[in-house]
Amino acid sequence: MFESLRRRPRDVRIAVAIAVIAIVPFLLPAVFESKKIVNGELMEYSYFNLTAFGGGIIALIHAVKTFFAARINAELTTKVKALLAVLVVVSLFQIVRGSGVVEQTTECEASYSFDLCRPE
Repeated sequence: MFESLRRRPRDVRIAVAIAVIAIVPFLLPAVFESKKIVNGELMEYSYFNLTAFGGGIIALIHAVKTFFAARINAELTTKVKALLAVLVVVSLFQIVRGSGVVEQTTECEASYSFDLCRPE
């Protein structure tokens, strides 16, 4: 399977990486969360999604590695640059989402929350 992927053009491989890093953390979450409730009120909440954080780091490393390899081999076209930029943005989003550093909203049922929510 991986051998056939290596023979594909660089832009196709980057597009596959974007799809994987964008979808897998939502399908296979490895979430560690901790809550402290006092008198029925949520006082502390911490969240860490290992799949999103780890996948984001791996994808970011892959983007940097691919950028330098394409630059050396003179394959750094505008399309490859654009796809690498998208991969970096998606990777950074997953790193931030997975690490739990973003101030989380209380609207967990909202379709736009992207797991950036905390229970009430």
